[in-house]
Amino acid sequence: MVIGWLQREREGGESHTSSAWARVEAAQRDVHLPCLLVPQPAHAVLAGELAACLLPARFGELPPEIKRAIQMHDTGWASSDAQQIQRLRGPYSGNAAPISFVAVSPGEAMEAWTDSIDSVEALTKTGAIIVSRHFSLLAQHDQAHHQQFIQAEKSRQQRLEGSTAKGGDTPKDGDLDRWTAALGFCDLVSLYLLSGLSREVEFPLAHPTSPRAQTAPRVTMRIQGRHVHFTPAAARAGCTLSIQALKHPVPAQGPRAETLTWEVR
Repeated sequence: MVIGWLQREREGGESHTSSAWARVEAAQRDVHLPCLLVPQPAHAVLAGELAACLLPARFGELPPEIKRAIQMHDTGWASSDAQQIQRLRGPYSGNAAPISFVAVSPGEAMEAWTDSIDSVEALTKTGAIIVSRHFSLLAQHDQAHHQQFIQAEKSRQQRLEGSTAKGGDTPKDGDLDRWTAALGFCDLVSLYLLSGLSREVEFPLAHPTSPRAQTAPRVTMRIQGRHVHFTPAAARAGCTLSIQALKHPVPAQGPRAETLTWEVR
């Protein structure tokens, strides 16, 4: 579950030099009510909307199957998020605090990651390679708990790459790197927006958790209300990003959900 806010003004403890991910993680761990509940699969759809708007100058032209993979990359969280919503919407839930995806156990995360990759693989082998690479990079930051996952996904990637080679449609390493970077970029931008953060921030034009992120060119994102500005331009002007989030706790009156919308300028 991604914990969202319409507007978050509690960034005072974060340094202006903090990375986008550091700010997202801090916001996700500082759970307070009221808030918004955004299931991970919905967050992935938002990332997919951004992927459809990306300018080719940043990550190259993304094939339809890669855009689809980005849109589906967190499908495996559907079951656990549904269980959490059921718990929070129960008759005796009161003001129970939601649990963000950053606070789940390594085992739960690995299960969701694996299910996500399996779901994408059922539709596109190349897309599954990208999603597998994405989660493998995330897992590298906690190798003690995720070593089994890392090894299993390394084997999966080799199998899928061999399968695409037999089909005569082998993606180049440079393409895989660009597409993985695009997934990481869209994923982190989506999380940043949902976390209600408004401070100007930089995103690397590489997967945020890859070694290349340290030296890669950067794009600055500035948020003014519901307008998003990238410098240099990273997405087509006029593109609209939207998502529906559940209000928590359930309000006594009025709508139970909030539609969040941003326009790229």
